[in-house]
Amino acid sequence: MTMNNRKMNTYSFMRISTVYVLTFVLVVSTFTIPFAPRTGAEPSENNPPNVPSEPTPANGSTNVSVLETLSWVCEDPDGDPVTFDIYFGTESPPALVVSNHTNTSFSPEKMNYSTRYYWKIIAWDNQSLFTEGPEWEFTTEDKINSPPNTPSNETPENGSTEVAIDVALSWEGGDPDEEDTVSYDIYFGNTSDPVLVAENITNTSYQPADPLDYNTMYYWRIVAFDNHNASTQGPLWVFTTKSETELSVTITKPVENKFYFNDVERFNIGRNTIVYGPITITADVVSDVSIDRVEFFADGNLLGTVNETPYEWYWKPIIQFNGMSLTRTIKVIVYDVNGKSAVDEINITKWRFHILPWLVVGAAFASRLVLHTTITGFFYNFQQSRFGVSFYALQAHYRTVGPFKTQRGLISFKKCTGGFLIGPMSMSRFGPFHRFAYGSFTFFGNIHMEKIGLGQALFSRIFQRRADTGSNTGTIFSILRALRS
Repeated sequence: MTMNNRKMNTYSFMRISTVYVLTFVLVVSTFTIPFAPRTGAEPSENNPPNVPSEPTPANGSTNVSVLETLSWVCEDPDGDPVTFDIYFGTESPPALVVSNHTNTSFSPEKMNYSTRYYWKIIAWDNQSLFTEGPEWEFTTEDKINSPPNTPSNETPENGSTEVAIDVALSWEGGDPDEEDTVSYDIYFGNTSDPVLVAENITNTSYQPADPLDYNTMYYWRIVAFDNHNASTQGPLWVFTTKSETELSVTITKPVENKFYFNDVERFNIGRNTIVYGPITITADVVSDVSIDRVEFFADGNLLGTVNETPYEWYWKPIIQFNGMSLTRTIKVIVYDVNGKSAVDEINITKWRFHILPWLVVGAAFASRLVLHTTITGFFYNFQQSRFGVSFYALQAHYRTVGPFKTQRGLISFKKCTGGFLIGPMSMSRFGPFHRFAYGSFTFFGNIHMEKIGLGQALFSRIFQRRADTGSNTGTIFSILRALRS
């Protein structure tokens, strides 16, 4: 028992000693470790940026350029990156114009002349510490005015000829000072010392009040003024107007030697113009002045009047005959505003809903030439029917043309016959019962001639007339009266 108690006492003592030792070590370590030497660096305290300084332009400067660039000096004592807020304007304190600017310079827009400006810089580091700089000021330069640019790039070009009489003058001007306004005085005339005709013109063009004279040399000059009354005189320019163009009109549809079908040109034909169906009469007018009106005529009758381009008239006539002739005359008259006029005309063969053109065109298309005879001279007792013509030729010239034949000659005192009429016919009749005639006409085929005396022709006509009126006998007195007439 005694032995065991002694062992237990020894074990208890060891346990208590161990607890005391551990407790002592823990207390000592708690108070001694914070004061032990440190092996790492302590974190440093952050400092704000330096105060912005050394401004350009210097504070209180005058006569500063309106294009000046602002600059300053500013760093961070800790080497931190720095950005800047820029305050700038014509009032104190100035307004914020740029934030987070990374450079130590700033170029504002072009400043006003003779104006005081205020500015200030606030510097920020990357840890949101900032330093506000002082407010600086400067005054910009006074403006030195530049005179206007020399007038140039003239129209019409210096030395030009053949210039229209209604020409408008123009040029280039302007001013090197963009904010300046420019006006112009215009000197113009037909002498080398032109007179002032307009002043304070703000446009770079000028229209003379009246048309210029033809074939005349004109001189002109421009003097430019800015709003500070500085001026620049341009060079003396000269040009010559064109010679007067005669008023003229030309019928451009229909034209000679063409065949038209329902207002469309189909092909060429020889020695004639044929129009089948309606057609648009078109005219081309040449004039240096304005046109008052253009009148369209057919056979002397007014079709209509046109006052502006295009000068044309749609003609859709009914068929008309001059005997068996289908010749029509188209005329166009133009009048300008000065009262001058010009005329053009064309003769055409006009068909519409008629079988005859198809016969002619078919033959012309097949052989390009139809046998026909044209005769001109004095005639007696000219007669025509749907099948042919007959007449007594007192004296006439004829010409027969065909695919394989060309013949011409003189006929005197012969009775003649031929095919039916084609093309134009011009005939003036006179004498008793209008039996005598002078003119020309064309018919199909050859001419057939029979020589008989004039007296026989007269007697045969008188006897035929009395037979036609129902008379059974004639008298010598009626014959003598007819001869005397």
